[in-house]
Amino acid sequence: MQPQKFSGTFRSQSHKPMEPIALTLGQKFEIEKFSREIDNSDDLAALKSIAKDLLVAWKQQQAASAWIVRQQSQGL
Repeated sequence: MQPQKFSGTFRSQSHKPMEPIALTLGQKFEIEKFSREIDNSDDLAALKSIAKDLLVAWKQQQAASAWIVRQQSQGL
């Protein structure tokens, strides 16, 4: 499995580019560690559970990011 690159440039409500978000070296190592554990797992039920947990966490992170952007655009 090829490691994914996790960085990007995001735009605020005013459409001004924000700084790219980059993972720390420690986060990259964690991704690699857990990726290998997933690759080596034969437990389909556990993998499904992990996938669902990650989906919820991802959507919560999106909601939190959107809230921060709204707060910044309101000057709070």
